[in-house]
Formats: sequence, structure tokens, C-alpha cells
Amino acid sequence: MTKKEYILKVLDALEDKWPIAKWLKILVEWNALDDTSIESLIDIFNKMIEDTKDTETKEKLQKSKNILEQLQKIEREQHLRDEESLKELDKMIEEL
Repeated sequence: MTKKEYILKVLDALEDKWPIAKWLKILVEWNALDDTSIESLIDIFNKMIEDTKDTETKEKLQKSKNILEQLQKIEREQHLRDEESLKELDKMIEEL
């Protein structure tokens, strides 16, 4: 599953409790996601968590934010692994 698919799944799960999820979903569907976009979504979740009075909605938003943060962490770790692999390949090429 891609990063975009994960985010859309999270927003789908929130649609019944959080009206803005429908509009964010439209934006995500039409926008190529990068780290800045995910950071912006996390910031939106943080703000909504602070502003929400309904406990159930607040919990769903918090869980959704945690998923996005985990997705970001996985992506960063993958990027580091990719960089290490490329360095190893460069080293192998130099030894040729």
C-alpha cells in the first residue's frame, strides 16, 4: 500500500466523525504527497485534536495522527537504508 493509500484510508475512517476529512481526502487525491504535505496533515490533526471536545473523535484523530507519524518514520528509515545500499554499490563499483 502506498503512502497516499494509507492516508486516504485514514481519512475514510474519519469521515463520519470529522467533516473536514472529506475535503482533505479530495486534496490528497489530487496532490502528490511529499514530506511537507504529511507534516501539514499532522499539524492539522494536532490542531483539531486540541479543538475537539468529543472524546471519541479526539481518540480517532490521535490514532490517525499516530499512523501518519509512523508512516513518516518508516519512510525516513527506508530512505536511510536506500542511501546505505547506494553507498555499498558505489564502493563495489570503485573496486572494479
